[in-house]
Amino acid sequence: MAKKQKCPEFENHERWLVSFADMMTLLFAVFVVLYALKEEGAKDSQIEQAAASIQEAFNEVMEEIPENRRVGPQEAGFGIFENQKGDTENPSDKFPGSSDFSRVIGEDMKKVSELIEMRLYGNRRFRDIKTSGQSRIVTVHRDQDGFRVRLLASHFFGPGSYKIKSKRALEALGEIAKMMKDTNRRITIEGHTDSVPFDGPGSNWDLSALRASHVVKYFIREIGFDPSNIAPAGFSDTRPIASNATGDSRALNRRIEIKVHYDD
Repeated sequence: MAKKQKCPEFENHERWLVSFADMMTLLFAVFVVLYALKEEGAKDSQIEQAAASIQEAFNEVMEEIPENRRVGPQEAGFGIFENQKGDTENPSDKFPGSSDFSRVIGEDMKKVSELIEMRLYGNRRFRDIKTSGQSRIVTVHRDQDGFRVRLLASHFFGPGSYKIKSKRALEALGEIAKMMKDTNRRITIEGHTDSVPFDGPGSNWDLSALRASHVVKYFIREIGFDPSNIAPAGFSDTRPIASNATGDSRALNRRIEIKVHYDD
């Protein structure tokens, strides 16, 4: 008696439709919310807040993915809708965490993060718990070719000023400068603003460059930083990390970033 042959297992080649359907459902929900706000006579400010929240959600980097395994944009504000040709990494660098180069960056970044936590955040110093989105005044972030230390400008500078505003802020800046000097790496001090036009002489370009230069001078004169290993750069509002639609998000865009280089 002949054996019954097993029916070959069917392989579904259209499983992508499930993910696609989920995405379309979410997009439909987004437009329904925006349409409902307009139909109910919501104020323009409410609509802007809802739109800003949606934009930030799409642009946010997923924290559960290890930083050394991310292949997309690393900064909020440069999300899936702004990733133009040439902005992505090379496929060969898809998993830089396996290289010695990336391991060195990771170790240095971890050391700086721990020092900042210990020296600046001990006993909850230098935190702003009351203001939404600004619980951390100083944070550390990974780049494709290094890492950067981010300082919220509102805690170091007065409105429209390029000079450090208080003794407490100067002490914090001094601690950070010492950590940067200990890395023995070349750094760039970057000044960034929000998109609101500068209310004073000059422009946002001038303000961002002046703040960066002022920090560079402090690093050299007071900390003894090697002038050949440090340089200022002003970017105005051209590199936002958050939406400029709300006051809280604009405050995040006003910042100083210390970029630590590993390309030499």
